Amino acid sequence: MLLQLIALTIPPVVVLIRLLNRSENLEWQFRKLSFGLVVSSVALLIAGAVAVLAYFVASVQLAATVVAGLLLVILGLVPLGAFLAVLYREHRKEHGP
Repeated sequence: MLLQLIALTIPPVVVLIRLLNRSENLEWQFRKLSFGLVVSSVALLIAGAVAVLAYFVASVQLAATVVAGLLLVILGLVPLGAFLAVLYREHRKEHGP
């Protein structure tokens, strides 16, 4: 159920990133704060997924394919974090000090 919660949380984060990218009337301080909130959200999602995987590996004898699938879910969040870094640099060049 926690993995489903993580999976359901990702699309709203992506929508928020898109809205932030399109916003034209935000001051740099609010953009910076918004990016910080999104980055912390992604970091917490990755940490939650790692915690769930660690629990399953320690408590339940999962098949190797299930463990591999869970690892892929976690690794799938890493490109989202990289995208945020690139988007932040772009916004800083355009709107930052």
